[in-house]
Formats: sequence, C-alpha cells, structure tokens
Amino acid sequence: MHQEVISYQMEKLELFFIPSPLMGHAGPPVELARLLVNRFNHLTITVLVMKLPGDPIGTNYTDSLDSTSTDDQIKFIHFPQMDFDLFQDCPTVGFRADAVIELHKPIVRELVDGRFNNGSDDQESRLVAFVVDMFCTPMIDVGREFGIPTYVFFTSNAAFLGMMLHFQSLHDEHGQDISELANSNIDLMIPSYGSPVPPSVLPAVLIDKYFWTKRFICYTRKYREAKGIIVNTFLELEKHALLSYDDRTPPSYTVGPMIKPAKPTPNNEVLQWLKKQPKSSVLFLCFGSRGCFNEEQVKEVAIAIERCGCRFIWSLRRPSKDQKGFPEDYTDYNEVLPDGFLQRTSEKGKVLGWVPQTEVLADVAVGGFVSHCGWNSILESLWYGVPVATWPMNAEQQINAFQLVKELGLAVEISLDYNKINKNQRLVLSGEIENGIREVMDRNSEARAKVTEMKVKSRMALDEGGSSSASLISLVNDFM
Repeated sequence: MHQEVISYQMEKLELFFIPSPLMGHAGPPVELARLLVNRFNHLTITVLVMKLPGDPIGTNYTDSLDSTSTDDQIKFIHFPQMDFDLFQDCPTVGFRADAVIELHKPIVRELVDGRFNNGSDDQESRLVAFVVDMFCTPMIDVGREFGIPTYVFFTSNAAFLGMMLHFQSLHDEHGQDISELANSNIDLMIPSYGSPVPPSVLPAVLIDKYFWTKRFICYTRKYREAKGIIVNTFLELEKHALLSYDDRTPPSYTVGPMIKPAKPTPNNEVLQWLKKQPKSSVLFLCFGSRGCFNEEQVKEVAIAIERCGCRFIWSLRRPSKDQKGFPEDYTDYNEVLPDGFLQRTSEKGKVLGWVPQTEVLADVAVGGFVSHCGWNSILESLWYGVPVATWPMNAEQQINAFQLVKELGLAVEISLDYNKINKNQRLVLSGEIENGIREVMDRNSEARAKVTEMKVKSRMALDEGGSSSASLISLVNDFM
C-alpha cells in the first residue's frame, strides 16, 4: 500500500524556496518545486531569486528560471542584482555568495513581515515553511523570528553531508583540528563512507582552516537547527550514507535525482552537430561553471584527445584575469591549443566555451563524460546513462570522485585528488588522460554496465511507489 499524504481538508499551503545565488545551486530547487506542485495541488511555492554580481552566465541562467516552469502554482520574486563593488573584499566566489545571502536577510525578513502584518489574513494560502539552500542557512534565523520551520535543501550528496556533520562533531565535541586530518598517514574512517578515505581526497573547503572556520562549520551547525534536510540523492545510490547519520541529525528526505532544468537552446550549433553522430561515439569534456586549466594542462588534454581519435565536444575556458572570478571564453583557441589541433580535429570534434551541458548529456550520441564531478553533473550523467571519467577541481569534488570510482564503481579515474587551489598541483600527463578517455569510452566496461543499471534505478526512484516518491510524501506530510 502506497504511502499517502495526510489530508487536512487540503488546506492551501505556501512554501518559500530560497536558492543560493551560485548557478549550480539555483536549478535543482526549482525542479523540486515543479515536482511538488505537480503532485500536490494544495501547495504553492514562491522562489526568491538572488543574483551573484560578477557572474554573467549564472545571472543569465537565474533570469531564465521562470521559463523552466509554466505552472501557476510557482511564483518567482527576482531581487535586483547588487553592486559588484560591495564585494571587492571577498577573497573567493563562495565568500561573495555568502555576503550576498547575508545582505538579503533583512530583505527577506521585510517580505515575510509584510505577508504576516499587512492585511495578510486574506491570503489564499498559509506560509508553512522555508526551504533554503545548504549555503543559505542565515535564513533559518528569519524563519525562527516568525515561527516558520526551515528545511535545508542540500544540493550535494548524502555522503558529503555525513562528512560535514561528522567533522563538526569532531571539532565541537572533541576539539579536533580538522585541518590536521589532511596530514594523516593512514586512511580515515568516516561513517558516511563505506571504505576508508585517503586524506588526499578530503575536500579543501573542509580541511583548509580558513574555509572551515569561516564558512563550512557555520553552515553545518545550522543544519542541526533545521526541521529537516532535503537531500538531492536517492536511496538506491547512497543507502550506506543515509543510514550513517547520528541521532542529532534532523530527519533527512531523499527526493532526487533533481536534474537542473534545461535552459531553452533552440538551433544550438553543437546540439545540431550531435544529431549527426553515431550512438555513444562522442566524448564530452566539461568542468563546470568554474572549471578551467592553465595553458600547459590544456595542451596535455589536447594531445590525449588527438591520440584517442574519438569524436569529442570540449568546453574550454580560460582562467579569469584575477584568478578569483569565473572563467572566461577564449577569443582564439589557437593561442592555447597545440599548433594545428583545430584543423586536424575539425571533422571529429568541437571546441567551445559555454555549452548546454544537460542537453548534451541527454543526446544518445554522447558515450563518455570527462567531468569535474560536481554533484549536479554526476546526477545528470546517471540520469542519462553516461559514464564519467573523474577530474575533480575544487569544493567537494575530490571526495565525490573517490565515492564514484572506489565505492560505487560508477566511474573511471583520470584523477581523484586534482585540486585547482593546490599551489603544488602536478600536471596530469597526456598518457593518464588518454587511458581515462579510452576506458570511459569502452562500450563493454563494467562502469558503463553499472551506470546503465543506475540510470534505471534513478528513474524508478521518482516513479510512484519509488523511494524518492515515498520520501517526498513524507516531506509534504511534515509540512502539514
């Protein structure tokens, strides 16, 4: 017997969704909102959209979020973009996003106050909860002021959430200096991972003392205050992690995979080219909104691609001039690629700047994905059945790569511990890259077979009676 939503005369309920202004965090909550209103007609959702100054591609994407939903049960409030000059002192994009969120706190407070105190008794629906991004935890304080419970939408995976909670306990309850874990001479036992974790794949955002104390432990402490944590994963993918949480962790709800809504891209050149390619013949190389390499590394990638001889799409972008901002497009790829590369590969491949990743992965011509292992990208690869060759860049991507390759067998390895911010980061040589490409494009590989199986499970999880569908019903009951 399927679990059902408890009926309270189907009172109209409203939720405020507050995504982070970071591009990879904006889409999945909108997809969750769409799923909720399609299944539960007594819910309405207002999405409060913040924009990140200095990120034109991300702003263009967040501006387009309205176009991904035609349902009148979802409303969008777009806050004006703040002046970039206000954030000149922010050392990284992440700190800039945090500052943007903090400055929006009084704006959201005023919005909620107006709803409660300015004739809002006539509102058609009752505001019952905030759903805030994993980086928007300051908004939990706003919810508390008005007696509104807050749920955290965790856009990464269940295992990484478990790692954050474990490290917070070590720090707060046992006085552990988390940065010292990076120097361990043995692999670490972390409850949310089924295998011992090498120190080399620990996320820099957790083991760097500055990032940990100024950002990530602050988020994690607030997670403990939430009414629940909504995780963009599904039980069949991360059962071990989901069963590992301690008894002080709020209830977790697995509602994934939430795939970032695709931005309409009619007549896109690369998508038209893909339609003419054989099934599973194209290698896709894309490293996220912040992924880029120096010239020496770019040449090693190019050599590997050419040696393999496969068809390819390569999203290639240059580092920002100040090394702190988002990557930029090249005006001439010849300035960074080996002499004659574009001419020699012109019939087999495409070198581009920004590409519509979701639409590319959805095309049956794509047979392998060299990825930075951001969680959105991993879920998209599983949803479309495309195996990954791992090349993490920053954030939690190293531990994601480890989990995919060593625990789940859903990917092949180019690197597990590459890190952009490591000043001593060694060059990944063309031979290593070539081996990874050949392995990920192998049509008979074990990883491809497992990804094909997980593709089916990911879709079943969201079907009626599936694990994520049941978790979604439990979540809505909790809202009520």
